[in-house]
Amino acid sequence: MSGKALKPTLSGTRNKTRKRDEKERYEPQVFRDAIIAGLEDVGNNHDQLLKYLCDTATGKLDVKRYGETLLDVLFVGGIISAGGAIEGNVRTNICLISQEPKDVKSFTNIFIQFIRRYKWLQNRLGEEIRKIIMVMRACLNDDERGLLGSATALLLIEGIIPPTLLSGLTQDHLIKDDVSVTFATSLFRTWLQERDMASLTSTLKKASLDPSLQDIFPVGPKRSLDHIESYFKEQGLNEMVQHVRSQRASNNRKLFVSRIKLFVNDDEYNTSELSAYIKEAIEQGKVTQVYAIQILFSAIANSGDWASSDIIQDDFYKELKQYFTLFKGIVKTHKLQIEFMNKIQEFCYDNINFLKTFQKVIFMLYHANVLEEDAIVEWYKSAHSNRGQTEFLSQMEKMVDWLENAEEEDDSDEDEE
Repeated sequence: MSGKALKPTLSGTRNKTRKRDEKERYEPQVFRDAIIAGLEDVGNNHDQLLKYLCDTATGKLDVKRYGETLLDVLFVGGIISAGGAIEGNVRTNICLISQEPKDVKSFTNIFIQFIRRYKWLQNRLGEEIRKIIMVMRACLNDDERGLLGSATALLLIEGIIPPTLLSGLTQDHLIKDDVSVTFATSLFRTWLQERDMASLTSTLKKASLDPSLQDIFPVGPKRSLDHIESYFKEQGLNEMVQHVRSQRASNNRKLFVSRIKLFVNDDEYNTSELSAYIKEAIEQGKVTQVYAIQILFSAIANSGDWASSDIIQDDFYKELKQYFTLFKGIVKTHKLQIEFMNKIQEFCYDNINFLKTFQKVIFMLYHANVLEEDAIVEWYKSAHSNRGQTEFLSQMEKMVDWLENAEEEDDSDEDEE
C-alpha cells in the first residue's frame, strides 16, 4: 500500500454561468451621457435629430431598455430624479424645453415620427408626460411649462398620448401659483390653432376635467367664472371666453331647474317667492323667459302621481291651475305665447301619457287669459312645432273653429251697431 497522501477534493457540482444568463448592469447615466453626446454632435437640426434617433441611436444604444431616460433627455435635457431635480445637473439644450416657441411643433414632430416607427415607446411617452406634469412645479419655469403644454396639445391631437394624463392638473401642488393654468393656457392656445373648440371640449371631458375649468385654478377668487372669463379674455383666447360663458349658462340652467323642482314639490311652497325667484333669474340673464316657462310647466307636470299614470287625472289640471297667474306674468307678448304653446306641445309629444291633455291645457290657459285667441289661431295655422303636429292640430281643430266663429260673430255685432 502506497504511503502517498490523497489530495482533498471538493464535493458538489460546479455550474458555469452562461454569458446570456449574466445580468447586465442598469446604467442610465452611461446611456444619458451617450445620447447627449449624440444629440449635441447633430445639433438642433430637427430632421437630423430624427435621423440620428431612428438610425444611429437605436442601432448602437439600448434604447428599448433605457426608454424613460431617452424621453427625460428629449423633454428636459437630463434625467429627472425624484422631486423633479435634474440628476447630477447634467443636461443638454437639445431638448423640448430649450426650443423657441415657434420651433415646438417641429420638435414635437420628432416624437410623433419616432413613435410611429417604434410603437413600443408610445405607452412610455404618455407616462413620461404624466410624470413631468407632476413635477413641473419643481423642474420647469413658466416658459418651459408653456412649451410642454404646447407639445402636449400636439401629441393629444395626433392621438399618441391619452387625455387622461391631464387629470393630474387638479393636484393641489400644481394649482398653487397658477402652475396648472400656465400649462393649460399654452395647451389650449396651441389646440385652437390646430383644431376647434368642440374637439378640445371632448378631450377635456375624456380627461374628467370640470368643463368650466374651475378645478385647475387656485381656490378662492381666482376660481370664480368671472375671473376665469376675464383671464382668458386677457390671454386673447376668445373661444375659451365663449366656452366659459357657455358653462356659466349651463350652470345657471342646472341651478334654475333644481330650484324650480324644489319649489313645485314643496307642499308649503310660496307662490310669491317662486314668482320673485323666476323674475330675478330672467332679469339677471340667467335664463330666458321661454326656458323659465318650459321648466316650470315640466316641473308641474312631473310633480304628482299622475306623471307615472297612463291616464292623466284631474289632479294634474287642479295643480296646473294654481300657476296660471305666474304664467300670465311671464308670457305677456304674442310671440312668447306661441313659444309657450310649442313648449307644451313638445312636452306632450315627448311624454306619451300627456299626449291627449294638450287641448284641455291650452283651453284652460285661454280661459285664464294666459293665452290670447290670436296667438292660438296663429299657432294652429302656421307657428306650431312639427313634432306630432297631426295629433295636436286634430285636437285643436274644433277649438280654433270656435274661436274664429266667435270672432266673426263679434265683428258682425259691431257692424250692426
